[in-house]
Amino acid sequence: MIEILVVDDDALMRGLLAEWLVDAGYRVRQAETGTAALQMLRSRAAGLLITDMDMPGRDGAQTLGEARRMLPGLAVIAISGGARQGRQNWASTARELGAAKTLAKPFERQALLEAVEQVVPRDKSGATQP
Repeated sequence: MIEILVVDDDALMRGLLAEWLVDAGYRVRQAETGTAALQMLRSRAAGLLITDMDMPGRDGAQTLGEARRMLPGLAVIAISGGARQGRQNWASTARELGAAKTLAKPFERQALLEAVEQVVPRDKSGATQP
């Protein structure tokens, strides 16, 4: 079973995503900032990174880019409620940096679980494939 690292500066969103994933049988770690997420990945790799793209400090694009440089095979799902006015389209940026999927907030539990399954499918026993 892979471990998923969820990164979002919004504690309620981060907690909700973690709850949905744990309820679906995944192991989950949480980080409030991109910097914290990168430190966690340095100490113990994850199989999937789910990162918000719009965070203060080290934003999702910086976090995603550095995480993929550290762990080139790392699967990534990028999420966002949209970009601030004047910023480049966050979903395009995420895909350019290697995100396998993007989800626009708000999204439902099933959309998240389907995206995770597409990025890191489980085998018949319920274990995720590398």
